[in-house]
Amino acid sequence: MKGNLNMANESNNAVKPKVRKSNKHKIINNSGQGKGIKVPRVVSEHFNWGAFLGTWIWGIGNKTYITLLIFPATLLCIIPFLGLFIYFGIIIMFGIKGNTWAWQNKHFESVRSFHEYQKRWAVIAGIIYGVGAVVSIICMVALFMTSLNALSR
Repeated sequence: MKGNLNMANESNNAVKPKVRKSNKHKIINNSGQGKGIKVPRVVSEHFNWGAFLGTWIWGIGNKTYITLLIFPATLLCIIPFLGLFIYFGIIIMFGIKGNTWAWQNKHFESVRSFHEYQKRWAVIAGIIYGVGAVVSIICMVALFMTSLNALSR
């Protein structure tokens, strides 16, 4: 009888897998609580294309007003070569730090809603850049055609 009990215990142990209780995947939603809070890695590890392309517009929408520094950085573009390095350095920093700043400065319902919101900003900024590029090309072609007409007279 004792042998049967041992077999029953062994079979119960084999059926029940051990479940590890881990807080590794539990994310505390502390978004919008200001600078200095711990930002979840799943938020901070991604590049923020909305912050990179949208700069100050994205910053206002995410309550991240440091992005307004893009205005003085734009003025630095007057300095040949160095100005562009400074400008691109700043917008690259916005892209790298954007998720952290947005998480700290604005409340989000969840990490998922945060990522969806940031994805919308990236799409909006991409559309703005795309339209700007098309308008710029049209203007350059029109200017070139006008110049050709003026030279041919």
